[in-house]
Amino acid sequence: MNLARVAIASVASRHAEIGYRPDIDGLRAVAVLSVVIFHADHGWLPGGFVGVDIFFVISGFLISSIILNDLSSGSFSIATFYAKRIRRIFPALVTVLAASWLAGWFMLTADEFKSLGAQIAAGAGFAANIYFWLTSDYFASSSDLLPELHLWSLGVEEQFYVMWPMLLAFASRRRMNTVKLIVLLGIISLVLNILITPHDPVQTFFLPYARLWELLLGALLATAGQPGSMPLNQVKASVGVALIAATLILVDNSASFPGWRAIPPTIGAALLISAGASAWVNRYFLSNRVAVGIGLISYPLYLWHWPLLAFARTAANGEPSLVVRLLLVASSFLLAWATYEFLEKKVRFGSFRRSAVKPLATGAVVILAAGLATVQQGGFVGRFPAVVQFLADYKYPQYTAGYRVGSCFLRPDQGPNDFRSECGAAGGVVLWGDSHAAHFYPGLLKASSERHFPLGQFNAASCPPIIGFKSAGRANCPEINQFGFDQISSLKPRTLVVSADWTKYVDNPDFANLRPTLEKLKAEGVGHIVLIGPVPHWRPSLPKILLDSFNESPSHTVPDRLRTELNDSVAKTDRQMRELAQEMNVEYFSAFESLCSDEGCLTKLGDRHDDLTAWDYGHLTFSGSDYVTRRLMADPSMRSLVDFRAGQ
Repeated sequence: MNLARVAIASVASRHAEIGYRPDIDGLRAVAVLSVVIFHADHGWLPGGFVGVDIFFVISGFLISSIILNDLSSGSFSIATFYAKRIRRIFPALVTVLAASWLAGWFMLTADEFKSLGAQIAAGAGFAANIYFWLTSDYFASSSDLLPELHLWSLGVEEQFYVMWPMLLAFASRRRMNTVKLIVLLGIISLVLNILITPHDPVQTFFLPYARLWELLLGALLATAGQPGSMPLNQVKASVGVALIAATLILVDNSASFPGWRAIPPTIGAALLISAGASAWVNRYFLSNRVAVGIGLISYPLYLWHWPLLAFARTAANGEPSLVVRLLLVASSFLLAWATYEFLEKKVRFGSFRRSAVKPLATGAVVILAAGLATVQQGGFVGRFPAVVQFLADYKYPQYTAGYRVGSCFLRPDQGPNDFRSECGAAGGVVLWGDSHAAHFYPGLLKASSERHFPLGQFNAASCPPIIGFKSAGRANCPEINQFGFDQISSLKPRTLVVSADWTKYVDNPDFANLRPTLEKLKAEGVGHIVLIGPVPHWRPSLPKILLDSFNESPSHTVPDRLRTELNDSVAKTDRQMRELAQEMNVEYFSAFESLCSDEGCLTKLGDRHDDLTAWDYGHLTFSGSDYVTRRLMADPSMRSLVDFRAGQ
């Protein structure tokens, strides 16, 4: 790929509406490279995600310049404007979405493919930002697996393109002051962004009302006259570079964004644009042939790079190696160049210019329909051989069917007052903990019907049974635990079973409160306490791992045990919990050892391929719960319940 040749060949054919400025393509290169580097590895350029904010300023400037010039000459047409947008946006977008759908067909499980279908439909409908606002967090680790996450920014821009030309045309007809309109709307958007971001950063990150000011900053530049004096332009360009560089290095995804942190890079981009093409930085750095060449392919490069990385992470069940990521980035450059050279140029500047709009619009509708069909068909589970369709479309009743969700196992939106009176079990067995305690309930319920002991539970998602524990996933955890402690102290069950996803909590400073919690329970007269250790953790989930194992196995079998794809820290946590139990003189049961041996950890039970031990990364299925509970009941730690009726 010869970026210099691309730049030279394309500059001559670039539109003359606003006068072509190669330095703006160079600024596009800075923006897209920042994003690509950040996505390849967050540590390489912590603030690289602000490249999108730079894009917004550029888009606001270019689009507003075109519209204002056309309005001033009396040649503005909504139909012509949108035809240009279709020729600019649709060729690469439809190509990337179609390629993503095909890749998903061969690579993704049913649930993953169904999710991709929704992402594709939202992307083709220019509503990706709204979809991801409702379903995800851009900075969450799980978002790295969403192939079309990057289309959120395209949604913001397209929603701006729907509103802005009509508003400018209306203002022109009414002879309104365009500058005052831009400033007023920009201030409102910026204030809302700053005020709301600390409380709801996901909303302000994705929704256009909090991003409008960035586009309007570019629009404000479009209303300005020629650049000022050369010394002033040199200062503006230098300050602009400094602001962008500082943001790329000093800002990271640990703080709320956008908010005020989005101001420096957008101001920096605005200063570089307003400095004009002749400022030293713009002329010799941003206008050099390599920067311009990358800028020309920046749009398809942005579209291609993220799906490649996301699919690779899915295939690797984690982060691919450095070599793989570098190869993927290089591949995205090659695909971007090919998309620009053989598709975009022919549609935008070549013989297909006049006839391309309808086919492109039709293609977008087709790919949108394909996405919706993928959702409606549940990810097309029929793609897989019958023997593994249950893995490809693995669903489990989980909480609702057997955990007593909403009554004795609280959802994230519930508090201690939502526990019902029947959650207690005086003189019997009480289960206390989070969802990794609740998943023992189906097995204990079966044992209670066989041995006739009362069974209760006080469980809450993301809330380990530790007095005073402040859980990042649940603000009311201390209140829930205090309520559970008081109830258990009052009930004085014959056996208290304490369990949680300990691996998740051991590094929290409040984990140290487990010891005094157990001591207080003993002091309250709860004499028989059984501490259950962690279960195996699969990465990313057991059904997904087994599906991959089936596809990769020459004999196409589903293994009974696996030693790979496990979180190694669970065995360490199991040892820590056993030592703590011994120090506290409470009984300990290793759920990990009940499922794992030197040959690996159990994946399924018996000969049935659909009888898995876990339905996700670690929550037990009902069969898994029964399996582990039977070993628990056979353990000496549960000797008081061997014959409950005889002991009454």
